[in-house]
Amino acid sequence: MPLSSYRMHKIYLAAIMNYGLGSDDPEELAYYNKLRKEMDEIEKDAVKKGIPLTWDIPDGMDK
Repeated sequence: MPLSSYRMHKIYLAAIMNYGLGSDDPEELAYYNKLRKEMDEIEKDAVKKGIPLTWDIPDGMDK
């Protein structure tokens, strides 16, 4: 039986808030683990925003 949207939302909230699931249902655990894995990958591939501060001026650009 597929997870209801209500249950998926509850699992999503538990995953993003880093709470334990508190369930032994294999389908719910699989969905929770999938979400946690995706979130861990997003944290590893964080986008660096802003202006890079480099003090090395390439030749010819100092004039």
